[in-house]
Amino acid sequence: MTTGDRAEDIIEGALVRIRRDQQARRLQQRAAAEGAPKATAANAAKFRYLDALEGTGEGRTISDIAEVIGVDRPRASRLTAELITEDLIERRHAPQDSRYTLVNLTAAGRALIGTVREGRRRNVTEALAGFTVEEARTLAELLDRFVEAWPRPDG
Repeated sequence: MTTGDRAEDIIEGALVRIRRDQQARRLQQRAAAEGAPKATAANAAKFRYLDALEGTGEGRTISDIAEVIGVDRPRASRLTAELITEDLIERRHAPQDSRYTLVNLTAAGRALIGTVREGRRRNVTEALAGFTVEEARTLAELLDRFVEAWPRPDG
C-alpha cells in the first residue's frame, strides 16, 4: 500500500483476493486435509444451510432457510432431505402450530459446524500472527463495522 492508494481500491482488491481463494476452494481444501468434509459446491450449500440453523433455538422453517441462504424453496427442500439422510438435521412440528415443520441441527450437525468453524478460527489466528494485539483488535472492530455497513438488497 502506498500513500496514493485509495482505501476503496485496496479494500476492493483484498475482497477480490478472498473471493478468488473461495472460488478456488483453497481454504476448503486445506480444511479437508485437516479432517473437515471434502470441498465441493454441494458441501458449501449444505454448510450454508447448517450455518443458518446454528443458534436458532426452536429452529427454522424450510422457507426461512431458503431465504437466508439464497436458494429457492425446491432447492432448500432437496438440501433438507439430503441433510436428514446424513443425520445432520431433524424435522419436527412447530410447538405453536403443528401445521408447520421446523428444522433443527442434530448433535452431528452441531459437531460439523464446530469442526469447520474451528478450522476457520485457526486460519484467522494464523493470518493475524504478524499483527500486534492492538492491531488485531482494531482490524476486528473495523471489519465488523464494514460488514454491518455493507449494502444489502433489503435495506
